[in-house]
Amino acid sequence: MKEFFLGMDDELLIVKETANGYRSFSHLEGMQPTRIAIDPQDKNIIYCGTQLDGLFKSEDGGEHWSAIGKFIQSEKVTSVAVSPLKQANGNSIVYAGTEPSMLYYSKDRGETWEEFKNIQSLSSKKHWSFPPRPYTHYVRWITPSYFAENHLGISIEAGAFFYTNNHGTDWIDRPDDSPIDIHTLLAHPQSPGRLYAACGDGINKKGHSYAESEDGGKSWQYMSEGLENHPYAYNMTLNPSNPLDRIISAAKSPRHAHSISEYSAVYRKQGDNPWIDITAGLPENHSSIHNLVADPKDTNVFYAMNNYGIYRLAKDADSWEKLAINWKEKYLNQRPSCFNIKVT
Repeated sequence: MKEFFLGMDDELLIVKETANGYRSFSHLEGMQPTRIAIDPQDKNIIYCGTQLDGLFKSEDGGEHWSAIGKFIQSEKVTSVAVSPLKQANGNSIVYAGTEPSMLYYSKDRGETWEEFKNIQSLSSKKHWSFPPRPYTHYVRWITPSYFAENHLGISIEAGAFFYTNNHGTDWIDRPDDSPIDIHTLLAHPQSPGRLYAACGDGINKKGHSYAESEDGGKSWQYMSEGLENHPYAYNMTLNPSNPLDRIISAAKSPRHAHSISEYSAVYRKQGDNPWIDITAGLPENHSSIHNLVADPKDTNVFYAMNNYGIYRLAKDADSWEKLAINWKEKYLNQRPSCFNIKVT
């Protein structure tokens, strides 16, 4: 059975697949989730960052939540990740990023935190600025490696990508031709050293909507053919069984991406082929931009979530189908922020 974790405007919605359909449960009411991370060692341990209320953890698969992160200096937790490789005393290392941009890690499942203070001295910091609120910026994405336990890739919204090969002792800041507005930064368990970046850069620099690095972020190649009508790439997922099968959501502009009344599309890139539009079956006229996840068990199955619900793209299907979930009317006016999936 599958469990979906949806970050709505004012709650964490957990949708569980059962033998009799789907059941929904509301948690963290009154809060705005920003990112959900599941511990790969123990999938009952789940972390959820929130926009104004700090960081939370569940140790029972999402039934109960407790506030953690008292050593984190900002209540605006904008990014959370769990290393699939690096551990301390048998615990997966957990990472958290905030607004304004600060970066932390925990060796004890979030009870205590240490800050990577040296990112504050990176030369790119003077360029960090979130366009709607140019006086601030935040950690958008934290990407631990599946192959090198001390490698981390970091994106700042907006202004920089940087990485480390020695767990933060040293950082390589804004490598040549690296994207500076990465909305989603992913790695793949079958592709050593490869990073995938869905970017907002394509708005100001033609052809820079999507990029990949094959050397952990040292050098980048742009692969945006097919995205000309929607150059503002945002969310992304990867086929777990094929590192050359990528799916992204994209919009015509930042305004379209951040609205619930404009059109956004979903594209797929397989191998070296151009991106192709695979939006069929999703809301045709307008919706929030689509959050994406791949099914971790069923090969070549993907899910898209927006303010109208959850949609499934079956293997070899040419259209998305909406899941039969009891979807509250209030969600139609919300812009979901994050999406994750767990198989039980």
